[in-house]
Amino acid sequence: MIESVSVQDRDLLGRLNAYFDNIDLRLREGQGWLIFNADRERTGRIGRFIGDRMREYRPLMSFYIVPWRDFALNAYVLKVELASGAQSASNLPSDPRQQHEYAIAGRVSQDMYYQMRYCDLFVLSGVRPSYPHELGYLDQIIAERLQSQRASILITPLMPHELEAEFRAVDRDSGGQVWERFFSRLYDTCLIAL
Repeated sequence: MIESVSVQDRDLLGRLNAYFDNIDLRLREGQGWLIFNADRERTGRIGRFIGDRMREYRPLMSFYIVPWRDFALNAYVLKVELASGAQSASNLPSDPRQQHEYAIAGRVSQDMYYQMRYCDLFVLSGVRPSYPHELGYLDQIIAERLQSQRASILITPLMPHELEAEFRAVDRDSGGQVWERFFSRLYDTCLIAL
């Protein structure tokens, strides 16, 4: 398998291997990764590698791997749907079955939030925000994890300048402050790979 991957991927897998050989120290320091330019195939390889290595440390260390699609859906449920229902009781469905489904969605979303917030290693693959609620939720999760020195690995299909452009396109209101804050936080605490 090693012969069929690019030089960059061989280098990255070697660096990741060294990272996981000292995972207890890395997690204590809150050191994570920011991996750019990972298409679907590369993301799959990296995700399988991380999952395999983290399973070696169960149950001593927890990890949570989330694809962007699931993260974005969770952001929508928490930041748009449930937030609008909480603001106005008239927005809540009157049908008891719909209320029950709403309550289930709230519990599932909160459970996912707590997993992302408190696990030892959080892996988010396919990072590509398209809406303000996704960007705000990502900024919130990363800020909370860094505040408690919890490691995160973020994988994106984009190059750094492309991710910055997407952040700025979504974050028109703050004049790019979210990107500046997000990137500086991760630059200070993460290893970076292209």
